Amino acid sequence: MISHVPGNPELADNDPEKIDQLLELQLEQKRAEWKRANARYRNIRSAGFVFLFIVIIGALLAFFFAFSRVNEERASQRATKASSVSGR
Repeated sequence: MISHVPGNPELADNDPEKIDQLLELQLEQKRAEWKRANARYRNIRSAGFVFLFIVIIGALLAFFFAFSRVNEERASQRATKASSVSGR
């Protein structure tokens, strides 16, 4: 008979119980691998949402400061126009 070679799940004998145990072990390993892959995907997706949230908040703050600056410029232009018109 051929002896068991490491890394090769083949058995020299056809014992159904050993085959069943090996298949269960292989399935558990696959499940663990799937869970790790799923957790990694979830982490990447969460990081993407956090990054998107930060970009949106940054854009909103930039628009707020830009429009407040424009309003200040308009107010100062109105004040200078009003003072130049009333100063004549």
